[in-house]
Amino acid sequence: MPWRDRAFAFVVATAVALVGDGAMQLGLDAVRVSSYGSAPWWITANLVERGRWVVFAAVLWWAAPRLTEPGPDAANARETEAGGRAEAWRQVGLTVLVIPLLWVLATWIVSAIRFTLLGSWATEGRVFLAPEYYRGILIDYAPWLMAGATLLGVRRHV
Repeated sequence: MPWRDRAFAFVVATAVALVGDGAMQLGLDAVRVSSYGSAPWWITANLVERGRWVVFAAVLWWAAPRLTEPGPDAANARETEAGGRAEAWRQVGLTVLVIPLLWVLATWIVSAIRFTLLGSWATEGRVFLAPEYYRGILIDYAPWLMAGATLLGVRRHV
């Protein structure tokens, strides 16, 4: 059942990202000094968007044993279940950590190619000089990084 273990680890990662995003937005809202009215924290925290990932992970967890057939060593599965579960959590934790970083890198590579082909930074190049751009990246991906680190930290205890 390693797929079910991976799917459950993904459920936990998405839930941790959801909670981490909400907590981060509450903290940012507490220190916000602008006089402008803003949307409620639960909207700016992308909770609905991340909620979709929790539902996706739960469906994946439910479907995992139905999509995979038991292997020839199904009788020995109980013996290696604990080690397999910790390994599944490690794999999902690393994946949840690495994918956002690879996504940002891929975005930067595509932007660099676009700037090179156009011969100008005028299209979107100035965005890289704005602190808000990096703040947005941090806010978008920090919950996923926290979730991956959480899975790596607790994998020996599951």
